[in-house]
Order: sequence, then structure tokens, then C-alpha cells
Amino acid sequence: MQIEALNRRAQQKYGTFVSAMDMVAEALEELDKFIDRIDDDKAEDGMWSVATQDELKSYRRKASDELGRLRAKAKKYEAELVSRDWRV
Repeated sequence: MQIEALNRRAQQKYGTFVSAMDMVAEALEELDKFIDRIDDDKAEDGMWSVATQDELKSYRRKASDELGRLRAKAKKYEAELVSRDWRV
């Protein structure tokens, strides 16, 4: 009975983790709209500037790849979580 409660709690925590990864993925997808609004030609010498569109797209792509790797690792542990009781 106690083990079932722990397993249920672990599954809920895992579900929360997966939901958080989904939210991050959605946010990364929305970034393209903002990146496309960056005008690389407006930067003048001696003024602050942001990264170029290519750099920003590269950063977004890298973050998406890292999130994909994290998701794959999480999926690996999900099977383990579901397949056996978790004990403290």
C-alpha cells in the first residue's frame, strides 16, 4: 500500500517533468517568430547589438537538440518507473 502510493507519486512527478519539457518545446518553436523579426542591418558601430538571426537560430536548434536528448533519456527511465515498484 505504501509502495503503491510512492509509485503513484513518482509517476505524477514524472508526468510533471514531461509536461515541463513539452512547455519548453512549445516555447522554442515560438522563438522562430521573434528571431525572424531581428534586423541584422540595423546595428551600427559603437552600439549595442544582439546576435544575428543565424546565431539565434543556431542557439535555438542546439537547445531543441538538447531537449530531444533529455526527452530520450526520460523515456528510458519511464519504462523502468512503470515496470517495477519504487522503494525508498
